[in-house]
Amino acid sequence: MTRRKEFWAGEEGLRLAESWARDGEDDRAIARHMGVPERTLRRWRRALEELDEAIRRGRGAAWRVETALLDKATGYDKPVKKTFKVKFVDYDPETGKKVREREELQTAEEEVHVPGNTTAQVFWLKNRRPDRWRDKPGAPDALAEEDDNLFAALAEAVEREV
Repeated sequence: MTRRKEFWAGEEGLRLAESWARDGEDDRAIARHMGVPERTLRRWRRALEELDEAIRRGRGAAWRVETALLDKATGYDKPVKKTFKVKFVDYDPETGKKVREREELQTAEEEVHVPGNTTAQVFWLKNRRPDRWRDKPGAPDALAEEDDNLFAALAEAVEREV
């Protein structure tokens, strides 16, 4: 990549820096992508408000997604507007008899708990601690599963029955 400060202040450079930040890259990695030392990136961020803002914006987007996934996994409370019917009855003050009835729709806000989502919990755990939460703990992800000869045993059983 180019080392020119002007490029990173331009639209394309800002878009790249923001996307790297959104991907979770730290300043060291972003500087490496730019082809400059980390201290140069820090200096450019102080001098170029647009570059600093692009990186902050990218990190903010990643943070919002991560927070939303965590909320989905753990559950959260949210306000919900509900409409309900209210019945009013008017009585004659002298006789105590009912004079009229009327109904009115009213809206109120209620706090509702949204429970945690199991799929989001599994996703969170597997990505945060793959060493502890992979489908087959103890086996490295890169190794292929062992052949347990299931298909050979099935074929042999079918042949015996024929």
